[in-house]
Amino acid sequence: MKNNYFLLTNLLSEDERKVITSITSHIERGEKRVGIQQIAAENYLSAASIVKMCKRLGFDGYSELYYHLSRQLLSGESQTEETFKTLIDNYSDEQIRQFRALLRERRGGKIFTTGEGFSNIVGGYFVQRLSICGFMAFSNVHFYDYMLFQESRQAAVKEENAVMFAISQSGETAPVLNDVRHAKSHGHKIISFTRRGDSSLAQLSDLVFVIDGAKQTLAVSLPNLFFGHVILVFEELMASFFMPEEETQ
Repeated sequence: MKNNYFLLTNLLSEDERKVITSITSHIERGEKRVGIQQIAAENYLSAASIVKMCKRLGFDGYSELYYHLSRQLLSGESQTEETFKTLIDNYSDEQIRQFRALLRERRGGKIFTTGEGFSNIVGGYFVQRLSICGFMAFSNVHFYDYMLFQESRQAAVKEENAVMFAISQSGETAPVLNDVRHAKSHGHKIISFTRRGDSSLAQLSDLVFVIDGAKQTLAVSLPNLFFGHVILVFEELMASFFMPEEETQ
C-alpha cells in the first residue's frame, strides 16, 4: 500500500494504523465511499471509537478523515513529481529510480550522514527519519567511531551494504569530503545534496541532487532556503521509496 510512509511518519497507535490502512485499501481499489460502520466491523472496533480517533488526529469526524485520505492518495504522486521538478535542478525520472534502487539494494546495511554546521543538523534530521522507517542510520560522529573500529581490526572486507548521505552547499567542505573519501574506500555508496553540480562532492558521489543550484555559494542573501529545501526533497524521496514499484514506472 502506497501510504506506508504516511503511517511511519505519523507514529500512529495500533488501532489508528488499522483504521487508516483499512480506509486506504478501499480507496486504492477504486471502491465507492465506505461507511464508518463497515470500517468498524473490519477492525473489530465501535463507530464511536473511530470518531474519537478522528478527533484525536484533528478531524471533525470520519467523513473529513475519509475525504482527506482520498485527496492525498489521488493527488500525491503528481504533487511529488512537481515538487521534484521545482526543487531539484538536475531532476530526472532516472535519478529517482536510482535512489529507490540503491536504498532497496542496501536496505539491510548501515546508513551514515555527514555535514558541517547547518548541514550537520539536516543530517541529524535524516538519521531520525530513517530510523523511524526501519533503517540503521547513524550520524557522522558514529561514522568516525565506526571507521576507527574498522581500521583497528584492519578489516579487509568492505562494507558492501553501507550508504552515506552527504550535505554541503558548496560541495567543497573539507571535513565532508574527507568523510566521503573515507566511506568510498570502504565500499559505501554516496548520495549527496549540494548547490554545485561541478563540485568535488558531486564528482565523488554515486548520486547527486543539485538543490538551489549556483556557481558561487557565498551566503549573501537571506533567507537561505537551501537547508529547508534539502529536507523537503529528502521527505519526497522517502515517500517515493515507499510507493509500490508499478506506481513510479
